[in-house]
Amino acid sequence: MPTFPALVGTLAEALSGYSAHVLDIAAPARGFLYIEFRASPPTGGWQPGHEIQIMATSTQARRYTAYRVTGHDRLGILVALDADGPGTAWVRRLRRGEDVTLVATKHRPLRLPPAPRLILGDGSALGTIDAYARAVPSSIVALETAPSSVAALRERWPQFQLLPARTEPGTAIQAWLEEAVADGRLNGIHGALLLGHAGSLQQQRRMLVGHGLLDRRAVTTKPYWATGRAGL
Repeated sequence: MPTFPALVGTLAEALSGYSAHVLDIAAPARGFLYIEFRASPPTGGWQPGHEIQIMATSTQARRYTAYRVTGHDRLGILVALDADGPGTAWVRRLRRGEDVTLVATKHRPLRLPPAPRLILGDGSALGTIDAYARAVPSSIVALETAPSSVAALRERWPQFQLLPARTEPGTAIQAWLEEAVADGRLNGIHGALLLGHAGSLQQQRRMLVGHGLLDRRAVTTKPYWATGRAGL
């Protein structure tokens, strides 16, 4: 069995900090910012879907996902600004030309269910959804986001079902899902990837499995946030 110092050394090698320079900041839609970094890549290089951490404060790290990779040392993240927390505050303060530290390991992609697949989420997961849906054009994607963002996002992602979010998280997606199940739109899917609000993912999985559309093992979930809990 490895000794404690050996385990610490292994973790230190696996989780490394990379100096990153902010190249660009743009707003593709109201409530979203796209941030492009130049950073030396970890083992295996930067990949779409690569999970990174950034220290938003001296004690609080926030997780983001690379949704765009250009060349070997450029990656971009897409950040939703509708949350009120240290991550959002950090993003709003960020400026072109600044240097930050990205913490990352070798890319470990999500366990993807069989394709064609259904992908559901909310604005917090838009970058991740784009990264994984781009590689499989047959994916059916539905995503809820702030009503003020829907029109601009539909222009950018016309292949996605962009739904205006309602007061309660997940209710817009749930209504769409109920209709899609009832009219047979999802009869051809072999798997589902569910991202975003934790409570909504559980409800969506119960519906897909309960209606016999999918086996539980064909559904992958990844919560990004939960009601009443910051920095999931």
